[in-house]
Amino acid sequence: ATIPNGRFTEGAQAINGRKVAKVEAIGKNLFAWFGGMKIDGQPPVVMHVHFGMSGRWAVFDPKKAPEPTATTRLRLESDDIVSHLSAMTVQHGTE
Repeated sequence: ATIPNGRFTEGAQAINGRKVAKVEAIGKNLFAWFGGMKIDGQPPVVMHVHFGMSGRWAVFDPKKAPEPTATTRLRLESDDIVSHLSAMTVQHGTE
């Protein structure tokens, strides 16, 4: 997990190297759980996202992924995908 615009440093550090366990939308809010006792033996980290009027979470093939923009809050990478998150609100915590 990297933070191209520097606005989600602690959250990126908390989820770096952890697997996405689940993603759930509730109203205009998106929640993503990373790790968990059954996955990595640690309590999960929950990321709360509110996209506002123009946010998005885009997924790319690693070979075709564009460079992050000034609004990219979070970049996630694996061997198979790259994702860029741009959102008004991005917070992290535990369950």
